[in-house]
Amino acid sequence: QGVAAPLYKDPRAYVQQWNFDIQRELPGGAALDVAYAGSKGTHLPGPNQQMDQLPDAFLSQGASLLQQVPNPFFGQVQLGTLAQPNVARGQLLRPYPQYNGYSLVAPMNRNSIYHSMQVKVEKRFAKGASILGSYTFAKLISDTDTLTAWLEPGGGMAVQNFNNLRAERSVALYDVPHRAVVSFIYDLPFGKGQKFLGGVSSGVNKVLGGWGVNGVSTFQSGNPLNMTMAVNTTNSFGGGQRPNSTGVSANLTGSAQDRLTKWFDTSAFTATPSFQFGNVARSLTDVRSHGIANYDFTVFKNTQLTERFGLQFRSEIFNLFNRVQFGYPGTALGNPQFGVVSGQYNNPRLVQFALKLLF
Repeated sequence: QGVAAPLYKDPRAYVQQWNFDIQRELPGGAALDVAYAGSKGTHLPGPNQQMDQLPDAFLSQGASLLQQVPNPFFGQVQLGTLAQPNVARGQLLRPYPQYNGYSLVAPMNRNSIYHSMQVKVEKRFAKGASILGSYTFAKLISDTDTLTAWLEPGGGMAVQNFNNLRAERSVALYDVPHRAVVSFIYDLPFGKGQKFLGGVSSGVNKVLGGWGVNGVSTFQSGNPLNMTMAVNTTNSFGGGQRPNSTGVSANLTGSAQDRLTKWFDTSAFTATPSFQFGNVARSLTDVRSHGIANYDFTVFKNTQLTERFGLQFRSEIFNLFNRVQFGYPGTALGNPQFGVVSGQYNNPRLVQFALKLLF
């Protein structure tokens, strides 16, 4: 059977963060904020590390690794592959041939580094109006992403070669180079004491006054994609396999709708020969999933019923223009869905109403 356990003397993970911020008042009362923020993660937990992978030097033996030879553990092991009279030659060349796997659980041997520039501009107006715009330009590099890959967009990134963890260093699964958010709030100038219809009675004001709108618009780059082979032919007894790159970028231009059946240039990748590891990085910075362009909008009304009680009505529209964010394309070379987008990642337009009593 296989053995898996954590190291009880593993160091604890820690994160170091630093930032530098400059704020400036602009003409007209606007505020500008420009900041740099950095973060470094050390001794981060990684996915289970297979210590029983075949040493890379043995891969040159090719098909002979699969040749059946007499099993020296026959009769001593009662279950699994090693309970058979014969066993693959590669099994006996593993560091721990008496097991079918020997893994460290969440080893604390991974690292990350993050740099970002963050710009924010805010302008507040009279009569309860304001607008806020923020933009972040960032890069996150790591050699690990998550311990629960099935929860992550794209399914996470598996390790290719446990004997060469340095080759896992790349942009992280959730690296977002560009993100911009614009939000606003505006109290409509209608009703008692306002610019328009300011002389109406209290009864009419309860209908015409207190209206306002706000909204949030979000624009964000897509996440990097990770390429794999549909069938692992390394025969490394523990490692994974990625395709080879032709040296040409797989990025394609054009609208998302035009690229659904070919999200990226599939000819930029070739199948990795058996008993070899591919040369494609853990993730690709130039080939990403569909980004975000989302608009949320709210109409609200505040009504003061008495001195003690108020009522707020809200009509909130998420994904106002019903824009689609397409799901991840197929990333396994050898699969018919390689490069094909077959799903939607976000929700369609959602409208909800709320009534709140304030007292």
